Amino acid sequence: MYKLVAIDIDGTLLNSYGRVSEENKEAIRNAKKNGAKVILASRKIISGQ
Repeated sequence: MYKLVAIDIDGTLLNSYGRVSEENKEAIRNAKKNGAKVILASRKIISGQ
């Protein structure tokens, strides 16, 4: 079983409307239910200003 799942937000997790599909939500729920840590990753820089 996986211990960690890292998911790219743009182009992988989000659909063309910028939303998480029900299929992806269910996959994340299943991973967490099976004990995996789920982290979101992005190459975008987030400014604190």
